[in-house]
Amino acid sequence: MTSSTIESELAALNTLKFMDAIRVNGYAIIDDFLPVKLIARLLLEASTLQHNSEMQSAQTGNIDTQKSSISMSARGDQTYWLDSEHNNISESQQAYLLAMDTLQQQLNRQLYLGLFELETHFAIYPIGAVYDKHIDQLQHNKHRILSSVLYLNENWQPQDGGALRLYLDDTLLSDFKDISPIGGRLVVFLSDQFWHEVLIAKRQRTSLTGWFRRNSSIRYDA
Repeated sequence: MTSSTIESELAALNTLKFMDAIRVNGYAIIDDFLPVKLIARLLLEASTLQHNSEMQSAQTGNIDTQKSSISMSARGDQTYWLDSEHNNISESQQAYLLAMDTLQQQLNRQLYLGLFELETHFAIYPIGAVYDKHIDQLQHNKHRILSSVLYLNENWQPQDGGALRLYLDDTLLSDFKDISPIGGRLVVFLSDQFWHEVLIAKRQRTSLTGWFRRNSSIRYDA
């Protein structure tokens, strides 16, 4: 997929509505962010990495735990970091990174976020795995600005579970939005504003998870 193709694909999306949603609500959802065939190739690559034992059990980083009653220990996903500076990036991964770079430019141009780079990894949640309530902003490090999740799951149904639960206020009780991990769906939200969790799924759940950052050479696995 060429640069011009990526740009034309994104131009076809209702980016104005997307940017307005971030500005007003702090989060936004785009369905069919990338072509179905590209999503399928990325899913196959994630599954191959898992089959070849190239993924690692994820670790929680130094996450801000301002609400001490919340458990931060439960995280059941496996991850594989993408590194665009090395030659082992596939064409499909390059297409994904190009799409995200184009989106980053649009975010900077329209919302003045000052985003500098994207750190991103494949994430696979086996059946029964969860990720407890947490926030993506790290203690003593405020470089993560916007969190993103691109889902790669085929034919995901509501009964499969595995929703991203996004808490819309500080009570972390009743005011939340559950977002189903449908393949091709991109979710972005302000990293320092939304506590969130991954609910238990009855099927393996796969995504490309990332964070748009301001300039920093430090990376945390969180």
